[in-house]
Amino acid sequence: MVAKGQTLCWILLWGCAAIMLTSRMVAPSALQRFDQPRTVSYTADILVNGRWLLPRDMLGHVATKPPLVNWMAAPVVTLGFWQEWAVKWPMVVATLLTTALTVRIARNFFRKIPETETVANEAALIAGAAWLVNTANMTMIYHCRPDPVLVFFLSAAWMFATAIISEENPNKIDIVGFSIATGLAGLAKGPAALLPVIYLPLAAWLIRGRPSLLRRSHFWWAILAALAIFSLWAVPTAIRYPAPFFNQLIGRELIGPTFGVDHYFGGKHYTGGPIVALQLIPQNPIWFVQRFLPWSLLAIGALCAIGWRRWFRHPLAPAILWIFLVLAFFALSVRQTADYLLPAYPAGAILAAYFCATYLRKFRIQLWHVAVFALLLAIGLSAKHFLKTSKDRGGENLRLFARNVEKKINNDPVVFIDTEYNTLQFFLHRHQPGAPTAEEIAAAKWAVMPLRDGVPAELQSDLVTRNQEKQFVLGLYRMENVRALIHSDSPPNFERRPRS
Repeated sequence: MVAKGQTLCWILLWGCAAIMLTSRMVAPSALQRFDQPRTVSYTADILVNGRWLLPRDMLGHVATKPPLVNWMAAPVVTLGFWQEWAVKWPMVVATLLTTALTVRIARNFFRKIPETETVANEAALIAGAAWLVNTANMTMIYHCRPDPVLVFFLSAAWMFATAIISEENPNKIDIVGFSIATGLAGLAKGPAALLPVIYLPLAAWLIRGRPSLLRRSHFWWAILAALAIFSLWAVPTAIRYPAPFFNQLIGRELIGPTFGVDHYFGGKHYTGGPIVALQLIPQNPIWFVQRFLPWSLLAIGALCAIGWRRWFRHPLAPAILWIFLVLAFFALSVRQTADYLLPAYPAGAILAAYFCATYLRKFRIQLWHVAVFALLLAIGLSAKHFLKTSKDRGGENLRLFARNVEKKINNDPVVFIDTEYNTLQFFLHRHQPGAPTAEEIAAAKWAVMPLRDGVPAELQSDLVTRNQEKQFVLGLYRMENVRALIHSDSPPNFERRPRS
């Protein structure tokens, strides 16, 4: 019976993944939403202009994160796949790998707990389903942002760190794995890579009660190795682009949000400075509960069942410590968002699965019943997302317009005037970071710009995305018909492109 339940849980888990991914891929494009166009444009800048270290977006602004996900996407795009899936495949693979990793970590935990030992495999699959099937991952599984890649490497680093402090003589593979995973997490999204670095000494102290384990784990050498991996990008970038590196990446993305002093680096002014972050601390637990429903309630149930006095003495102590650390770490920022808490979901999923395997079974709710519920939840979330994206055709209209423009202009030079914040240039295999230069205007045969009255357009789009929810109509013009409108002596509402 256990074997049948395990097989059914496997089928249902991967059924969830197939439903969620398929529904995202066949639904109308949501590539224009939030910060995705910026991430896409970084990949285009790498391939078109060779900016591998610090790419720019379509407005000429430099990247705000290390470009690991863009490096991963670039080889696929350069093969000729200038398509949505090609820039999103790192996130898809990372989400699925994190699912597998969550199952493995959960299985290792559950085999050490007497009440879950006999159903360890089934319970681990429920943990994988809980990590995967929720509101946040319904978006992130096919979302062009580095968060899923970051979560995979952080989860791997957490797994290796837990193995290190659980053994008297840590395995060299675990130490090397910890260093590599932490270094790659840094290349995915910078400061978040500090999480496993903080977790390891905390776990040695709070869980094992033996800080001396850090010496046996070669902690400092592991940290130096992770730092070396991160420095392979950071040092050349700081040398090649010192101003944007220190002002944007260090100042505005690290120091600014931590201490509430974004305005010193050209960002938003927060009244109260660091106190703003302290005032927002209660928001993270609320977001965790809301975005991780219904599994967050089961995770809370597990915490209550274990009892707070045993949180750091229970076999699931690593998961409990990791959740609290993630919530606390990202609370110390004035720019908090619910997506920052995604690294806590694998540990939360393990606690939820533990609650299902122990408490819910007392009410004759079998683990495969929970897996069926996860499948139904995946169907519901997929349907909800499909209906939501069907109301906004701006992304699909943009892609259709780009396809028609590509057929019309072939490889002729083209400039983009006030085309705003979207993925038009990517779909045309181009990247113009900011306003066009006088030289580009002089060489261009075509111009894409918002529709102009009184000027004949060769092609005209339907309503396309301009910036998030805003939309407008674009037109393709022959340069000789609009050159006077965009002459470098009297440019229409644009400045020269930043060259940082």
